[in-house]
Amino acid sequence: MKITLRNFQIFIFLLSVLLISACGPTGPEIVVDDAWVRPDPLWENAAGYFNVTNTGGESDTLLGISIAISDTERMHQTVMDGEIHKMLPVENLEIAPGETIAFMPLSYHVMMIDLAAGLEYGQSISIAFEFEKSGAIEIQAEIRAE
Repeated sequence: MKITLRNFQIFIFLLSVLLISACGPTGPEIVVDDAWVRPDPLWENAAGYFNVTNTGGESDTLLGISIAISDTERMHQTVMDGEIHKMLPVENLEIAPGETIAFMPLSYHVMMIDLAAGLEYGQSISIAFEFEKSGAIEIQAEIRAE
């Protein structure tokens, strides 16, 4: 087969399209780590903390969290109103590419209300996260005081 200038140009064009699509932005890549739970035995509740990182090239949205040993899970953000801490409900949370959102005391956190079982320090529980694009991600969280 004879290689003509036209065939060579077509080949270079197709190769360029292939390389651009392979190197283009990827979807979201969500990593949830450093998860831990602090129980409040007086109220039969607990608070969950973790980091959510998007290492991909597209935003994703955290839609909700579920925990088998809790009747209700709610995402909150603690804000200051004068000298008073207030918990504001968070329905969902967008995580931009390259962003890490830290769920930690006095910031974003998850309240676990009406625990079905007592929590013991050192034990781990399963937490399921539901993302708009990444779907379900399940992790283990250690029960600890801090």
